[in-house]
Amino acid sequence: MLTVVPPAPDPDAAPVLQVGDSLGPYVLEQLLGEGTMGRVYQGRHQRLGRQVALKVLHGHLIQDKSLVARFLQEARLVNQINHAHIVEVHDFVEELFPERVYGVMELLRGKTLAAQLAERALTIAEVCSIGKQIAEALHAAHRVDVVHRDLKPDNIFLLSREGREDSVKVLDFGVAKLLQTSGDLRVADTQSGTMVGTPRYMAPEQAAGLEVDARTDIYALGTILYEMLAGNPPFESMVFGQLAADIITQPPPPLPRHTQAGEPVPKSIQELISSCLSKRAEGRPPSMAAVSAWLERALQAPEKSASPSKAVRAAAAAGVLLLSIAGYFAFRPAPVPMVAPVVQAPTPPVVITPPAPLAPAEVTLSIVTTPAKVNVIRLDTGAVVGITPLTLRQPKAEQPLRLRLELGGYQPVEREMSLQTDQSLELLLQPVAPKQKPRVVKDGVLDPF
Repeated sequence: MLTVVPPAPDPDAAPVLQVGDSLGPYVLEQLLGEGTMGRVYQGRHQRLGRQVALKVLHGHLIQDKSLVARFLQEARLVNQINHAHIVEVHDFVEELFPERVYGVMELLRGKTLAAQLAERALTIAEVCSIGKQIAEALHAAHRVDVVHRDLKPDNIFLLSREGREDSVKVLDFGVAKLLQTSGDLRVADTQSGTMVGTPRYMAPEQAAGLEVDARTDIYALGTILYEMLAGNPPFESMVFGQLAADIITQPPPPLPRHTQAGEPVPKSIQELISSCLSKRAEGRPPSMAAVSAWLERALQAPEKSASPSKAVRAAAAAGVLLLSIAGYFAFRPAPVPMVAPVVQAPTPPVVITPPAPLAPAEVTLSIVTTPAKVNVIRLDTGAVVGITPLTLRQPKAEQPLRLRLELGGYQPVEREMSLQTDQSLELLLQPVAPKQKPRVVKDGVLDPF
């Protein structure tokens, strides 16, 4: 939906929006977040009373038509998909005077999957339920030829709904790719060969800068399932080049036998994740519908170990048999003249599987820049830790992490990020001013050339 609001009477009135101000038919109640692209407010419709989230683009970015197109792209793609597990976008508004661009979205109350994983380990049932809902949402997107390309725990929102605490909403289709043009829908997309997404959740073809399709999202979902069970994604590195090389060439480490909550990981789930993480796209499940069905079977019929009562009965029966045999040999007449030697069977060794070690406390750092593909460098070591958009996992520490962001043709920026809690950083780099051509004076006359 695209709404163009008629000009206001006073074209020069463009005050900075504050809580309590009106934006169209909405009154702003609370600032929920702010980044380089804009601000997100909680708003309430003044007549209907409905609460919404208002995503307002920064005024100085409105002149960048590519950013406005990307802003509109997300709204149109989400409405094209129209699924219960994808965040709803009600409207996209361009006000001409004063000039404003904003989206009207459903207001979500809950937490991201990334925040949930930082708080506690998930049960097998929760992993299957969350994974199944993500697969259903992405299956609906793939049916209209939309690939998300940036599926990760930060883009999975968990909220309480209809008596359950793990109802899923998939967010941020801002970098989604439309595989086919349908009707009048046109999507601003990057050129072929450009890498888009969050490195740790990229499929091998995506990390190599090759073409992506629905199977790229299947790989990302496999990585998320792996992380929900193991506590960390299969591949991690502070250096992007090394991370990309591992994703492209190395097999994922095997899943632990038990989750962090102590539950045994069912063999069927291990097989599903192994299939999703296939290096070759052809080796992955054929569709998100197949992934959803696989998780549904695991959710409805979890693997169970042998019943303790059956094990006890089996052990008791074995004990009775051994006693009977022993009694027979004890009371029968001794043979003459030979005595059979008694050979005691060796006791099988007892193997104790140690519990999986607890993952060290970590924080997640997210860095997004405009433009993208900016080098991120640690100031303490001088090492390049990756290129934006970038997500880092760092051990908690008292001292902040000092970073320098560099890109040719733009002014470098230095920032500190706290290692006490999860942090998000969004930056708009300023281009370097071109050098002025020296002006030459000949015989007291200024040479204009």
